[in-house]
Amino acid sequence: MYECIPLGSAHPISQENLAKSAETSGRSIAEIVQTLRRKGFLIGSSRSYPSSSGYYIISTDSEYYRTLGMLVASRNNFDRTIKAMMKRYTEHGFDQSAQKKPTGGQLDLLENLN
Repeated sequence: MYECIPLGSAHPISQENLAKSAETSGRSIAEIVQTLRRKGFLIGSSRSYPSSSGYYIISTDSEYYRTLGMLVASRNNFDRTIKAMMKRYTEHGFDQSAQKKPTGGQLDLLENLN
C-alpha cells in the first residue's frame, strides 16, 4: 500500500481512492497509515477539502513540520478530552444529574451534524 502513496503534498491520494485500489475500507486504510507512521514511515496528510485532501509521502521539511504540527494538535485535543472526562468521573462518577445539559444552540449544532 505504501507504494501507492504519491511523493509530496502536491498530489495527495484520498483515503477513498486508496481503499478502492486496495479493495478495503477507508477505516482499514487509516489503520494501515497509522501502523506505517508508528514504524517511522514519513506519511503526511492534507485536509484541504475537497480537491486536495489525502495522504502523501513527505518529501520536504515544510511537509514534515506541517504533519508533526497536525499530529501534535490532535494529541493535545485528545489530552484535553481525556483530562475533562477523568475530572468529571473523579468528581461525579456516573451521576447523570451532575452533567450540564446542552443549550438550545448546542442542540441545534448537533442536529445539523446528523
